[in-house]
Amino acid sequence: MKKWRFVLLTGVLGWGLPTAILFKLIITLTGNEAFTDGLGLALVIFPAMGVFFGLIMWRARLRHSQ
Repeated sequence: MKKWRFVLLTGVLGWGLPTAILFKLIITLTGNEAFTDGLGLALVIFPAMGVFFGLIMWRARLRHSQ
């Protein structure tokens, strides 16, 4: 699989988006904040961090295959 496709699928879509939604769900259930409060920010920050996660997983995959 190509590097940036792997990063997009694994990091951004596989980790970033689900983590953002889970984070907002936990914040909503434990506090007085509505689910939509700060959702846009979470949907930017977590997928951006997902890029780094995807790159780390790409490097780990390369090392494991060698």
